Amino acid sequence: MNSVRLDTDRFLLRASDGLYLLSYLLCMADAILISYSTLNAASGAHLVSLFLRGCSLLLMVWKMVWDGKHSPAVLLCTCAVCLLTAAALFKSGYNHLFYLLVACLGVWNVDVRKVLWLDFSARLLLTLFIISGALIGAIENYITYRMGSPQLRYSLGFNHPNTLASLVFSLVLEEAWLTRRRPGALYTLVILVGMLPLYFLTLNRTAIALTVVFPLLLPWAFRRRPIRKAGRVFWTLFPLPVIGFCIAAMFLCQRIPLFRDFDLLMSNRFWNSLRVYRQYGISLLGQHVHLLSVRSARVLHESPILLDVAYLRTLIQAGPLVLVFYAALYAGAFRRACLEQDRYSILVYTLFVLYGMFESGFNNVFLNFTLLLALRSWYGQKKPGIAPAKRKKMRKKIIFAPGRY
Repeated sequence: MNSVRLDTDRFLLRASDGLYLLSYLLCMADAILISYSTLNAASGAHLVSLFLRGCSLLLMVWKMVWDGKHSPAVLLCTCAVCLLTAAALFKSGYNHLFYLLVACLGVWNVDVRKVLWLDFSARLLLTLFIISGALIGAIENYITYRMGSPQLRYSLGFNHPNTLASLVFSLVLEEAWLTRRRPGALYTLVILVGMLPLYFLTLNRTAIALTVVFPLLLPWAFRRRPIRKAGRVFWTLFPLPVIGFCIAAMFLCQRIPLFRDFDLLMSNRFWNSLRVYRQYGISLLGQHVHLLSVRSARVLHESPILLDVAYLRTLIQAGPLVLVFYAALYAGAFRRACLEQDRYSILVYTLFVLYGMFESGFNNVFLNFTLLLALRSWYGQKKPGIAPAKRKKMRKKIIFAPGRY
């Protein structure tokens, strides 16, 4: 009997947590049901989206009032982040920034593990709902071709096949992070078998490749060797060369053969970004950028206008200040994970940072749950979801077996 224990703490909520979770859930409904599915073409979808966003923002403001007094440091940090995000949002109209703004408000005293359990459960249900709707014909199953190929790609109700693959990638890593999934042949086989039909449906390469690689890298997350100073420096700075490479690839994709070949492999993502850059340039706090999806371009008989690289989309559409904020956010998250010898989080952060090189969904908190973890690290929380009284007792276990908490 003692071996069976229900983790009731997962289901206990404070009023403050409840307000945050409700606001978060409304934003998720807007992002996945409207922005990321073919339901966005339905009449009235825009008004529903505005209503959901307005309600979520009011709930988040209510939460901040409910919380009462805040320390000067928390107030300064929250105000700085929210002012930057809000200014870029109003200048650019970039939806992902609204979701980031709502996630920033009030996250400093929220149990992140409870938020992520809700995030995982609700996103899984919404994903299954959209797929089921597409299979029975209630939701449009958008079908397209891979550029330059006669192969068909199926979205199963989402606005693009890449969106479906990205959601699955995020769900797999989120479930693994929450449960501290251990490496094993069976788990690796399940992932490989599960990714095969998804690949043939979506023909997505990035999200599926990273999902397949994840269980193969899991043994590294359970190494007993501590991360020393050189490793902490490496991982803290890791996001910077990735972002720098993307910016360099945009400018050099037509000049240097190595970058040109890499761009061809990535379906001309960097060349498309360069075209947008030449038209719009870079504004400090972002700007409205007219993008044209492949689907809309075919209807209008025009060339697509795409920004599929998350870091370049942030740079051009949201502005360099927001890009610097993302870089600082992840640098802080990597640093804290290194200090806590949390190799599991380092592995998950790394895969998402690489994901941002090829997909713009990296900027959306509902496709990238590590944004919440990074925001929580920004406010200085140690070990998300672990009570302070337990941290001291678990310190030795965490250092030598990071998968057990």
